[in-house]
Amino acid sequence: MFMKIKAQDIKSLMIVVGVLLALLLVLSQKTQAQTTKSTGPIYKCTPCGCEDDDKLVHGPGNCKTCGMKLINTINPNEGLNYMNITANQLCNLIQANPDLLLLDVRSAAEFEGKVSQLGHFKNAINIPIREINQRLDELEAYKDKEILVHCSISARSPRVSKILADNGFTKIRNLMGGLNAWKNTPDSELSCKNTLFVPNQ
Repeated sequence: MFMKIKAQDIKSLMIVVGVLLALLLVLSQKTQAQTTKSTGPIYKCTPCGCEDDDKLVHGPGNCKTCGMKLINTINPNEGLNYMNITANQLCNLIQANPDLLLLDVRSAAEFEGKVSQLGHFKNAINIPIREINQRLDELEAYKDKEILVHCSISARSPRVSKILADNGFTKIRNLMGGLNAWKNTPDSELSCKNTLFVPNQ
């Protein structure tokens, strides 16, 4: 009789423990889903050189200052019709595409070093952002070729990248952080830095 009661008690206890474990599993999954939802992808400005560059947002949208699409910090190319690349990726891009067009969209004075000490890429062509819509025909031969768009801090280059992509250019790359990011990346991380860049005198 004693053994029978003990077995029933153990069976009941096991059922209770099983139910409790199932409840704990359901609660932990709910908590994990809520945490994932509240800490999902983080978005930030492209950057565009404004006060909102360093502000992080928990959802997609547009920068309040410059109006450009916010980028996903984990997947910076989400929802864009061009591709963002970092300074560290540029040497590999150039090696893989020797005919890469380097499109500098700063002003002529910046490009020539009259108002900026950033320098410029060798063989880069300069079409300022204010002239890009009127001069698209000059780039017609590059519609299906790699184009790297850059400026000083990537405030202007994302806008030009979007204009080009919206006009049928298919292989647009935007240099995130612009020439400032390029210059601030250690030489040891950029195998092509000394051969690709022309510093201002």
